[in-house]
Amino acid sequence: MNIIARRATAALALLGTGLAAACTSGTGGGDDDTLNVCTNLPFEPFEFRDDDGAVVGFDIDLMNLLAERLDQTVEIIEIDFDAIQSGSALNAGTCEIAAAAISITDEREKSLGLSQPYFRADQALVTPADSDIQSLDDLAGTTVAVQSASTGEAYANGIAEQYDFEVRSFEGMGDIVSALTSGSADASIADLATWSQMVEVADELTLTESIETEEYYAFAVNKDDTELLNEVDTMLDEAFADGRYAEIYERWIGEPYTGDLTEQ
Repeated sequence: MNIIARRATAALALLGTGLAAACTSGTGGGDDDTLNVCTNLPFEPFEFRDDDGAVVGFDIDLMNLLAERLDQTVEIIEIDFDAIQSGSALNAGTCEIAAAAISITDEREKSLGLSQPYFRADQALVTPADSDIQSLDDLAGTTVAVQSASTGEAYANGIAEQYDFEVRSFEGMGDIVSALTSGSADASIADLATWSQMVEVADELTLTESIETEEYYAFAVNKDDTELLNEVDTMLDEAFADGRYAEIYERWIGEPYTGDLTEQ
């Protein structure tokens, strides 16, 4: 994808977005007033439950912008990530769109209708705070936890033989945190943005090393739903241009948006 050509410059003024929406767990089959959004929780800061149990996050705010554009209300459908990234949930009509920090890959582009990129992502190595592991070079003989069907899993599998570690897959990031804190895994490789947020509230974990993989997130629709895909891309273009994306970025990432996805 041509990221530069499809990106608009974020305005300096931050505009209010009115991002409140009804977010619940359930199944598909909504009416014309409902935008069914598949996601996988938790994956902070993109999608997770707040203290009141509502699903919130970077992706959810952008989905609310899309729903506002379509005169709809967001309904969150929580499913496993593999059903999202494989396209099976969209093909089955479980939801109209998936928002789950989905990295763009050649394989996913074959089965999903992917939007323009909206976030630059890298991987990270995370360990228990009292671990002797300081880098990938220290992983020999260890067990590394990854999220099933993620690009973190693909990256870990690709280097496992080189660094002599065992890959162990889990369905969600919450399961990975539990594995690290219980001692059933020695380290984890997963997206940098979510680990950066999660280690802030998990004192027993440390972000040990950042790994530049230069991935980009996109939203996904059924491969044949070009109409909705065009609406998503238009929403993103407008949000980049009028400052709403910059506001969302700073709200959830905690730093100003530079105006260039490649420099995140």
